[in-house]
Amino acid sequence: MDRSLFVLLLLSGLFWSSSALSRQYNYINVTMSWPEAQSYCREKYTDLATVDTMDDVNRLVNIVDDGYSGSVWIGLKRGTQKHWAWSNGENKSSPYINWASGQPNEDADCVIYRNGFWGDVGCSYSGYFVCYENASYIMVKTAKNWTDAQSYCRQYYTDLPTIHNSEENNQITKILLSNTYFWFGLFRDSWEWSDKWSRFFRYWAAGQPSLSSGSGDCVGMSTTNSGKWAHESCDLQRPFICYGEEKRKQIVRLKLSCNGECTLNDPSLQTAILNEISEKLKITGLDSDSKISWRKGEGEDVFHQEINRVVNYNNACNSSNH
Repeated sequence: MDRSLFVLLLLSGLFWSSSALSRQYNYINVTMSWPEAQSYCREKYTDLATVDTMDDVNRLVNIVDDGYSGSVWIGLKRGTQKHWAWSNGENKSSPYINWASGQPNEDADCVIYRNGFWGDVGCSYSGYFVCYENASYIMVKTAKNWTDAQSYCRQYYTDLPTIHNSEENNQITKILLSNTYFWFGLFRDSWEWSDKWSRFFRYWAAGQPSLSSGSGDCVGMSTTNSGKWAHESCDLQRPFICYGEEKRKQIVRLKLSCNGECTLNDPSLQTAILNEISEKLKITGLDSDSKISWRKGEGEDVFHQEINRVVNYNNACNSSNH
């Protein structure tokens, strides 16, 4: 049999499911632990909710059922490594750095700015801070810890600033008081999204994330505190939010023919066929969120042989003339 034709037939005739990559949120009003919720979202949708912006936070809050006032699971969980990142969600991929001598000590997770140089300080330190909006920087001479400074900037401006180069660093230096510590947007983070998304947007509640032992490795979103986040024990039973369109399943019957002896119910051959279909899906761009599998019928066989009966009409006619 022509192998390309064989694969084409299979593509239209297998049991498969797919979901869109768009960030569509779905509130699931069933209580589960965080691992159970993750498994449910991956089976039915794409994954537990990943959040990039304040607009996403507001969307999550708005889809929770009226009357529920607890927290809901989202896709954030404690990771195993810490990374420097920016408050607006960017990974610290820029090569520009301007640490003061001997910095960072890497014994603290938030970064202050003094006379143009950076140093790491505990996030609970109370200091002035800088916000940004459009292309402007705003100095705020009200002492807050890093998380509260972040919340203030997001409420009244855009966010704590990201510094990509020396020009931006110098711009900030010009508006600040000398010999005074100011928060800006750099921090060190050890949390990661369930779907491995690389952005670092966080929206912690006051006092979060807690450094106390046993405070929990999974993150819930408050439905009452403006959608802010806190980490809790992963075993707690919570409703949760998935993202992605609901996966749809389709079963299509497939009829194949081949020359010579066929062994289509050989598991190794069936696996080889599925691998070839996966390669075909990569070409069409449908592989990332599609799953295909054989559907077994009675007797645990995928394929069943069809018996062809050939009728000799000439013989039938000759017989009727006698």
